[in-house]
Amino acid sequence: MESKVKQLLSFVLGGLLMTSVSVYAVTTLYEAKEVGYDNAISGTSNTDVQGALDELYELSENATTITGNCNNVAKPNLGTDLIPVTLSDDGVVTYADTTQEWYNYCKKEWANAIHLIDNPSKEYKIGDIILESDIRSYFVWIPKYKYKLWNVNVSDTLTLAHSIDIIFDTNNTTDIEGESCATPMTSGESGECDNGEYMTHPAFISMDVDGFWVGKFEPTGSISNITVKPNQSSIQNQTVYNMFVNAYNYSRENDSHMMKNTEWGAVAYLSHSIYGISGEVNINNNSSYITGMSSLLTLNQSIYPGTYGNGSNYNMPYNSEIGYLASTTGNITGTYDMSGGANEYMASYISENYGESGFNATNIKNYDSKYFDVYLSNSTESSYQNRILGDATGEMGPFVTFTDGDGTSRPHNKWYSNNSLFVDSSLPWLNRGAAHYDGVLTGQFYFGRYTGTSYSTRSFRLVLTP
Repeated sequence: MESKVKQLLSFVLGGLLMTSVSVYAVTTLYEAKEVGYDNAISGTSNTDVQGALDELYELSENATTITGNCNNVAKPNLGTDLIPVTLSDDGVVTYADTTQEWYNYCKKEWANAIHLIDNPSKEYKIGDIILESDIRSYFVWIPKYKYKLWNVNVSDTLTLAHSIDIIFDTNNTTDIEGESCATPMTSGESGECDNGEYMTHPAFISMDVDGFWVGKFEPTGSISNITVKPNQSSIQNQTVYNMFVNAYNYSRENDSHMMKNTEWGAVAYLSHSIYGISGEVNINNNSSYITGMSSLLTLNQSIYPGTYGNGSNYNMPYNSEIGYLASTTGNITGTYDMSGGANEYMASYISENYGESGFNATNIKNYDSKYFDVYLSNSTESSYQNRILGDATGEMGPFVTFTDGDGTSRPHNKWYSNNSLFVDSSLPWLNRGAAHYDGVLTGQFYFGRYTGTSYSTRSFRLVLTP
């Protein structure tokens, strides 16, 4: 019997090297330090179970390199004038050597790149520390992937937040019953897709790319001279038209554009996988719209409105332990401001309904339709079935309406109770992330809507698809 127990423990502990999740399960099952086992298979130095578990837990971050498929991560496309960089924990930016490992998605270390200002202080080369004053914009690479579907039909089945199963793959999925499906690209369509099948995320198909660069922060500078920087006030109070045109003109050689709802969904889903923070990102509750900030954990953000302000009594910057919690990776390599900050307009609207955006039936034809997500004209605030699969709206259900702390009744999704309001005829433009004061309503799975007009709490986000 003792021999069988030792074999079982060796088998289980050896399996821990395959997945960090198993560490938690076995920690629960075996807590007694007096139980021993043969450690030859697991490779640990400890011969008591708890000691081995502690040792393996320390190695659990590296365990994801076994369960992940990072050999298939699409190589970042540096396009024109994008400089690959690494960021130290305190935010120091170094010109990366791309012949060495400069990112590792299996360690939750996403690839970063920057644009320099027009006349930097020096000519930088590999290994140089790049001055913050010479950086115009920061970007993060989102590599192409397929993900396992879980709520295709926006059912009433209880589907709480869970780690999203993602596989990096540059090939588009096809209809193979029980295995995968071709991606339905339009509002309200499900194609041949079923729960449990894998589907290539539509954000990559619509732009015909193996990945895209997303602004690491909300845009800063001015609407006519966009930058993407930390510790600066984001751009607000612009119409969707102004946001779109200036994002479009930011870098035509890199196919710059205003973020679409499906692109937001691609970042949000990656964030909630083993390759990201796999949880809700912390809110940027800075009342001055300073980018990259993260609320102190001592402040109550579980209600509406939450607690917000400007200064160290309220929030900490992106390059701090608290700051990392507002990143999609839980470290400095991820994307920030996806919860709180400003409420971000998406280039996504109801068919033929331009609201007060500044777009109309004539000028919108000046731009390729690939730069927009268009939703069915019959959409209402609760028509979650009109989602585009992958856009992080309808799949976040079921949806429950309850009264928030301010006495107002609102619909919430089952992913962290984020507020969930679909577009309708009077408010035809989608926005994401919510605002700094929105507390429990905020998150990377929040979605709302507005007219498209300029407003003091509304911003946007920049995307590059070189």
